[in-house]
Amino acid sequence: MDLESELRRAMAEQVAEATASPSLVVDVKRRHRRRKARMHAAAGVAAASVAALALVPTYQSFRATPAGNSETSRPTGGVSEHRQPERPPAPGLSESPSAKEKPGAGTSRAPEAHPSAGGSPVNPEKPGIGGAVDDLPRWIAYVPGGLTATGPCAVSDGPKRETTTCEWRGSAGWLEIAVVKASGLADPRDLMKTPGIPGRTTVRGLPALTGDRPGSGRQISWLARPGVGVTVSGGGSVEKQLMRIAEGVRP
Repeated sequence: MDLESELRRAMAEQVAEATASPSLVVDVKRRHRRRKARMHAAAGVAAASVAALALVPTYQSFRATPAGNSETSRPTGGVSEHRQPERPPAPGLSESPSAKEKPGAGTSRAPEAHPSAGGSPVNPEKPGIGGAVDDLPRWIAYVPGGLTATGPCAVSDGPKRETTTCEWRGSAGWLEIAVVKASGLADPRDLMKTPGIPGRTTVRGLPALTGDRPGSGRQISWLARPGVGVTVSGGGSVEKQLMRIAEGVRP
């Protein structure tokens, strides 16, 4: 007899006298029910956990935010929360004030001209009209140090010519700037007051004449534009800076 047959016979002899207990079927069914109950309980716990996680965002959305929070103070729909809705105008009244009625609306008012000490209105852009004695008109860029204006620029009107004259005096000498407006002004010679033959130069690229002024000092004359001529005269140490002064005169 082979080994396999021996093993089968031995196993049969061992279980030949074994019998199943009467409660075996009942025990199997009881264990099966317990197993199903445990599985149902585990499934219920898992479902409850999923439901709790799903409710967290909803709770956060309905949770009240503290006062002053940027989320509550931010206006919605483009309308401020603190702004009251506009009421329709009462009968007989205009819906809104015009631009002239609104504070700050419309163009700004131009500053009023105030008279200077000499009685002339202050408008530094116009030649001959100055502010304080030591202030320069805007059309004059440079005046040497050591000079003080003798007064506001003077304007003299003639039948065909208007002359604006500004004068300075001081330890550095003296300075006079004259602007002439005349319809027939076409040559710098019409502005010169020199007895001799004038020399030729340029001021900002424009032809100019220079020469000695009667008595003392030097002068430079040129036409800033048709009908407008300028003469810059000076004495003392100012003579050495006449060209720099003339370059800064732009009437």
